[in-house]
Amino acid sequence: MRESRSFANPSAKYLGVVVAVARLLGAVSAWTPKLVTPAHAQTAPAQVEIGGVQSVASGRSISNFEDAASRTSDVEKRGLPLAIHRPLARRAGASSDNENESDGFDPGDDAYSSQRRHRVRKAEFPGGTDNGSVTPPDTQGTVGPNDLMAVLNSNVTIETRTGVVLSSVPIASFWSSLGGINFAFDLRVLFDRYSDRWIISAGANAASPTACILIGVSQTNDPTGGWNLYKVSVDANGASWADYPTLGFNGDWIVVQTNVFTVSQGAYVASYVYAFDKAALYAGGAGQYTVFHDLTGFTDYPAVTHDNTLATEYLVQNWSGPGGTLRISTITGPVGSEVLTTGVAFPKSAKAWSDSAAVTNFAPQLGSTSRIDTDDDRIENCVYRNGSLWAAQTVFFPATGTPTRSSAQWWQINTASGSVGVVQQLGKRDDPTGHFDYAYPTLDINANDDMMLGYSRFGASQYASANYSYRFHNDPPNTLEADTVFKSGEAPYFKDFGTGDNRWGDYSNVAVDPVNDLDLWTIQEYAGTGNTWGTWWGTIALRGNAQTPTPTATATRTPTATPTRTPRPTRTPKPRRTPKPRRTPTATPTPIGYWSAPGET
Repeated sequence: MRESRSFANPSAKYLGVVVAVARLLGAVSAWTPKLVTPAHAQTAPAQVEIGGVQSVASGRSISNFEDAASRTSDVEKRGLPLAIHRPLARRAGASSDNENESDGFDPGDDAYSSQRRHRVRKAEFPGGTDNGSVTPPDTQGTVGPNDLMAVLNSNVTIETRTGVVLSSVPIASFWSSLGGINFAFDLRVLFDRYSDRWIISAGANAASPTACILIGVSQTNDPTGGWNLYKVSVDANGASWADYPTLGFNGDWIVVQTNVFTVSQGAYVASYVYAFDKAALYAGGAGQYTVFHDLTGFTDYPAVTHDNTLATEYLVQNWSGPGGTLRISTITGPVGSEVLTTGVAFPKSAKAWSDSAAVTNFAPQLGSTSRIDTDDDRIENCVYRNGSLWAAQTVFFPATGTPTRSSAQWWQINTASGSVGVVQQLGKRDDPTGHFDYAYPTLDINANDDMMLGYSRFGASQYASANYSYRFHNDPPNTLEADTVFKSGEAPYFKDFGTGDNRWGDYSNVAVDPVNDLDLWTIQEYAGTGNTWGTWWGTIALRGNAQTPTPTATATRTPTATPTRTPRPTRTPKPRRTPKPRRTPTATPTPIGYWSAPGET
């Protein structure tokens, strides 16, 4: 579920969507949305240090899939279809736009055909499927050493790495041992290969005084086994609720960020950032965390940190589409005494973009005059690897006037001391002709600094499909190789449960394989037959010149060593039952960065 930063009054259509959702949640009598947030300045403000408040979870439990399958929530018993509403169209802005920028290069060109590298498509098969109960799915999943987890707004599904379903339970049933969970939404899942654990998060009880965020960690690397589950009340007074939670981690913390709104009027409150003590969660502790309230934040996406010694947890936020700017913030300090520092840097591109489309249903599709919602330009995911932050987002062009297309944009940003925020690469999966639209991109990076970008593709000549692009670390800067369809759409799609909003997304996921740290997996949405959405797994092995990544353009400075965290004593976990036997896995002050791509002004 996604609320939006709003700079205008909600449209009548949007109010209808919200009311429909609220009725399903039993909260319509008190909820009349009026979403208002402050406009961000176009210039970079000073850094701000925000102190946190230490607390513990308001509820916790231990559960497993066998227990969850035996429980059914009240919402699931009612069997009502649930339409999850979209964010509002955001502010308009003025900026120049260069329509002639190159999207990438032709991988068949002679300049590249002789390079000693190749890609192998290793596996492609279904993820979770549409059971008719919810739209959109909020497509999310990841890979572990033996299993896959697909966590959608309908079900949590565990599969083998070859696509055999091992277990699937309704999403609210997964959390129901915590008690008082009527409706869970906006799930995320990660695998922490440093600790061999799964991490899952969600929001719960939207637009309700009992709203909370949910966090869970597996007790082993077997996701069908035991889980330590926690819930945190958003507001002890019941005045606010949490929307669109995002999830990341480093060696010390599991971080959940969420956008908080009032229950009564839907007015924006702040970005709440929860830094959970990771070791305490893994040990089955009380659920210790520090929470920060950032009045200038919105969808500050915490990084998935591919470095277990890094003392910093980074967060990346879309700051201004018309200004072509992101914002970087950090969490630092000892566990239990953390500090959130906002505005550490403001990476900037010369090429601006529009925040969203001018209409709710924007992207065309084959076989129907009904279009599909592509949401807005918030950051879709963020990864830290080898001294860089990587992030992905949907953007809209042109930046001025009425947008005619959506594109999948990706960033690589320096974090070296003295160069924090300097943009190293900025690229797009883009079609200036407007034949295709791209949306809901996510990415991850392997040990060689090869990247996979997964996304949905739309167009009047095709049904909505699941796609990806990739780049080898030594490809020309700012480029992607071919746009690849790995699951074609099968039919037109329009599912709104009476709201008028043809929802899609709200996101997807890409993850590096923990077995070899080289293969890359993605789960994406596509349009199925019978007016259904489907999700599909794809994985590729990138095999090329295993060499030191080619340096990308950065400011010429001498970086200082990145600080590493001080190791803490390992807690002794409480005794737990022996996990069931498992099959053997298959091996297989900082300057504002400013960047301009070739052809940009």
